[in-house]
Amino acid sequence: MSSQLVWLLSLIAGTGALMVLVTQLIVSRVLLGASTKRRVKNRLSHEAAPAETSTVIDLGPLQNLLLRAGITVSSGKLVLAASLVMASIFIAVVYRGWVEALVLSFFVVTAAVTFWRVKFERQRRTIYEELPAILDNMLRSISVGRSVEQSIVMAFADASPVFDPMVFRLRNAVAQGRDYTDVLDAFAAFYQVPAFTQVAIALRTSSRFGSSVRPILFEVARAIRSQQELRREFLAATAETRFTAVVFALLPPALAVYMVVLNEQFSEKLLQSDVGHTLLTISGSLQLLGIFMIWNLIRGVGRA
Repeated sequence: MSSQLVWLLSLIAGTGALMVLVTQLIVSRVLLGASTKRRVKNRLSHEAAPAETSTVIDLGPLQNLLLRAGITVSSGKLVLAASLVMASIFIAVVYRGWVEALVLSFFVVTAAVTFWRVKFERQRRTIYEELPAILDNMLRSISVGRSVEQSIVMAFADASPVFDPMVFRLRNAVAQGRDYTDVLDAFAAFYQVPAFTQVAIALRTSSRFGSSVRPILFEVARAIRSQQELRREFLAATAETRFTAVVFALLPPALAVYMVVLNEQFSEKLLQSDVGHTLLTISGSLQLLGIFMIWNLIRGVGRA
């Protein structure tokens, strides 16, 4: 392939990336304006009921996915990163072939999913670790004579940034006199934290039937602390198994890359022949099957 053709294809790819970026910015501005007009119209309408305000965090599928992992990145940077990845894959197709491009795509997707999963689990771990202290602050605020609504808002005000989306909606719900327990339910479903559902049920039961919420919150805080202690003991007991599973999942791809980089003749036969393509397809399928089985093994440790 001549250098002029490669340069032309690169220019086309760069122009396409810029067009995608500009189109995304224009569409986002148009959608933002339409959303603002719709909200203003709903507020001015006499038929809109305040009780129908949604408490679920709904910013779109992509923004919700990033928010669950605590990833704060603008739409422009996200489009730029996607354009760079697509350009890298396109260059790999031009210079190396489809096999190398598929391998690169597999590693990019695996790295992205792993990064998101690690960040998401870190968010959930932060929630579980701080929730008992938040409940203790609520109990102390209730003991000094504050209302339950004031206590819950003050308890979450000094928490980590992971609670910020919920605190904003919680403060608005309390200020408007709406049922704030729906905010806790939405947060529990958003981050998959059943403890928040227990707190929401306790607060809802207390507000409807007039029972004291202090014993229930105390028991919930103690149960969460007990679960965290059991989780630490379980992680310590299964550390060797989890480390072995990670090594078994990463070692075959690392050895394959090592052999391809060091031995050019081996890489040429493997990447530029039909037999090599067949071997790569079989090995990739077995690798995916092995990762799936190892993942089930990690999830199933201790469940029997």
